Order: sequence, then C-alpha cells, then structure tokens
Amino acid sequence: MFGYRLQVKIVVVVFIIVVFCVLVSTVISLYQVNQVVRERLDAAGVFTSQTLATFSVENLLAWDYPALQLSIEQAAKYDPYILEIKIYHKENLVSHYKKEGKEEGVEYKADVVIPEIIKAEISDKERNLGVVKITLSEKKYHAFFLQQIYSLMLLGLILGLGDTFLIYMTVNKMVLSPIKKIEEGTKIIGKGNLDHRIDIDSEDEIGRLANTLNTMTKNLKSSRDETESYKKHLEERVEELERFHKLTINRELKMIDLKKKLASGDFDKIDKQIKKNNSKEIKNCWDFWKCDEKLKINCPAYKTNSGDECWLVATDYCPYLQKDFKTCYECPWFKKINKINDNS
Repeated sequence: MFGYRLQVKIVVVVFIIVVFCVLVSTVISLYQVNQVVRERLDAAGVFTSQTLATFSVENLLAWDYPALQLSIEQAAKYDPYILEIKIYHKENLVSHYKKEGKEEGVEYKADVVIPEIIKAEISDKERNLGVVKITLSEKKYHAFFLQQIYSLMLLGLILGLGDTFLIYMTVNKMVLSPIKKIEEGTKIIGKGNLDHRIDIDSEDEIGRLANTLNTMTKNLKSSRDETESYKKHLEERVEELERFHKLTINRELKMIDLKKKLASGDFDKIDKQIKKNNSKEIKNCWDFWKCDEKLKINCPAYKTNSGDECWLVATDYCPYLQKDFKTCYECPWFKKINKINDNS
C-alpha cells in the first residue's frame, strides 16, 4: 500500500527534504563552531575585563582591597565562564579569585585607568592604576554553543514536522482530493454508467482534465445510443428479410407445384379449389380487390389459384400495381397477408 498511495509519497518526500535541510545547516554550524566560539569568547573577554577595570577604579583609588575582592567574587559567581580574576594595583597583585579545578582557558586583560573627568591634570602615566586580568573557559563556551546548535536542530525538526503537515493538508485539498474524485468517477464510468459526471469546480489543469473526461463520457454515451439505435434498426431489417426469405421459399415451392399441375392440365381441380376458396373468407387478392370476371380470366394469379401470393405470378399484370402503388411492399393486400404494420 505504501508504494501506491500518493499521500504517503508526498509526506515522505517533504519530510526527507526538511530533515536534509536541517542536517545540512547543522553540519555547517558544527563546522564553523570553533571559529564562532572563539569570536564570541574574545568579545566576552574584552567586555568583561573592561567592565571589571571600570568598576575597580574607585576601590583602587581608595585602597579598599577587601571591597575589591568581594566585587570580583560576586562577578565570578554570576558568570559561569570566568575561571580566574587577577587585579594588579600598579604591579602588585591585590585581588585574586580562582575557581577550583585545573581547566585551562583564554586570558584577557584591561588597564585600570583614572577617567579624565576626575583629574585632568594627571599625566597619562600617572592615570594608569593597574591591570585587570581574567581567564575565560573556552570549553564551557564550546559546550554552550553546541547545546544551542542541537536545540536549534531539534526546533528545526519540530517546525519541519509542522511544515510537512501543513504542506500535506494544502496539497491534499488542492491536488489529492480532486484526483481521488476523478479516480472514483472513472471507476463509475468504467462500470458503464455514462450518465455520471465528475464535479470539480476548478480552472487549473485538474479541472480541465475533469472537463475533458466529462466531454469524453458524453461523446461515448452519444455514440453508444447511436450504435444501439442502429443495431435495433438492423435487427428489424434482418427480421423482415428473414420473414420475406421464408415467404419467398414457400412461394417458390408452391409455384413449382402449381407449374406441375398446369403442365398436367389438371384445371378442373384448380377451378374447384378456387370456388371452394371463394366460399370462405377473403384469402385471395381478387376478392380483396373485388376484381370482375374479365380481370380474373386474364390474371395469372387467378388461373394458378395463387391469390395469397399474387406478387410471385401477377406482378406485371395487376392493374392496381400500375395505378395505385409501385412495389408489392406498398400493396395493402401484401401487408395484410404478411401481417406487416405500416409503422414497422
């Protein structure tokens, strides 16, 4: 089922694309992590050392070393990346803080300088009170940025799943649902229901495809109706021809028998048969047309007692053929004797 459902294929493809993009961005970030960590570490080291130097001016001017020690301990407490802080008054180490452990780091320093607004008359050399040196942990900075990268990767995967769902819902509504409707419609049409129409209200490629299928179905229905009508007409004609063929064969057999009787000169028997037929209901053409004796004397059908099949012997003689109709199929007597309906 997996290989045949378009929905599953779309979801899998979109998810693979999202995961691939997230992995590529993660690999690029990991490749550049060392450079980024060092840049961020340098920026933090310069900023932190300069900040401590600025806040150390007042304590160094007052020779308040205990307060200076307390301030650097507080600074190290709130900054987990500081491994060691050293403050020198001139060239003497007056405050020192170092975290436990043997971790190595990167050292940064900043000069403790008296601001010009405090004593403008002091020379540049006298204005320099000392130096602040700090050591920051490159290892902790590296671990922090790795954690940030992994967190962003996880967030990217979560957002990718959300994007996959949204893309699937959009594609399902705009593409998959109409395609499914076309599939169901073609199954119904394939079962022979040519009156079914695929209802898709869209002007894009899928809508045009549905309209094309509807037009094709309409044309198929029209062709089928024409074929069935023609088939019915052919069946009627074949049935009529078979009936005529059967009548013709029977008439031929009777004609052979009549010719034998004429050849044997058995006219008395024929005459008796004619009188016998005249005494019964109308079964001969001369009774139907009420022919007079003059016409009957010269009529081949009358002479051969073929009044129920006169079209075989009297076609060229019968005056009604010459006046009222052109073929036997138009003759009322032919229609009656052969039970032919005018509407057939």
